[in-house]
Amino acid sequence: MGTLILSYPPPRNWQDFEQLTKDVAKYRLAGDFENYGRQGQTQDGVDVYGWDKDDLNTGIQCKHKGHTPSTTKKIVTTVTTNTIDAEVLLADSFTPKLDRFIIATTTFRDVDIQTHLNEFNNIRKGNGLAKIEIWFWEAFEEEINKHSELAYFYYDEILKNFKEYDKDIHILALLKNSLSRPAFNTTFHSENNCSDFLKAISDTQRAFNTGRLYDRDGNLLTSAYPAKSLSKQEDRDEVSTIEKLLQKIRNFTTKNLSEGNIEQRDNFLYFPDDFQNKISETLNKDRSQIIDSMNKILMRHSIEKIHSHLR
Repeated sequence: MGTLILSYPPPRNWQDFEQLTKDVAKYRLAGDFENYGRQGQTQDGVDVYGWDKDDLNTGIQCKHKGHTPSTTKKIVTTVTTNTIDAEVLLADSFTPKLDRFIIATTTFRDVDIQTHLNEFNNIRKGNGLAKIEIWFWEAFEEEINKHSELAYFYYDEILKNFKEYDKDIHILALLKNSLSRPAFNTTFHSENNCSDFLKAISDTQRAFNTGRLYDRDGNLLTSAYPAKSLSKQEDRDEVSTIEKLLQKIRNFTTKNLSEGNIEQRDNFLYFPDDFQNKISETLNKDRSQIIDSMNKILMRHSIEKIHSHLR
């Protein structure tokens, strides 16, 4: 994105902030993170959960603060030391036990809260309790300015007002996010629901075809342009390879599900003759090829590659 440093407004709703927090965590902690549970479920103070590069498990609580009724610009700062104490109490009962607990907030840096956290962590140190951190909005802005795909994914309208805007980066930000999900990051033997897997494949196909990315509940996350709108022929060729593999995976999975070679059990998938049919091996190989093809495009545009556990 060059050297221009931009200031970004916090998301207007908690759903978008939770999604942004998950993506920022992947960069800031160099790990794998996913939304934890659904609205209405007991979450023990954790909205986003995952592991960093050192395999420390981390829980993140998102504190999205709304705007005042009188203006849509002023953010209400209501994260207090009492808020932190209450959230930490919940997080300490989380299973499995957390190595790190982060409170992510749309409010801005506050020295009183930072001092409280330092004192809090001194008491917890050596007692086998999770380290507590807080990410103020400035931390989010720092990561957004570092990683162009985050800016294009969440703030393309702001970028369009500056010469920094690049249509290709906007498209690739969406495509990368469409492939940065468990359906392309988990060995097929670890999948537990074939319908969810097929829906993820279908949603990714739609993102490539239409430039519109939806979450698993059908909510629009963001939009760009169809993948065929990329300006370079070599990028479009790689995209064509990915689209063919996506359809191959969809057809292959549906066929083997209908023929009984994949059986949906209560909480897992069962493969009666996988040694002979090589279903999981085939699906892992094809998905690895998709990630490899996407990473070739990303590297040409100096975008951080997708990390996958399929190999």
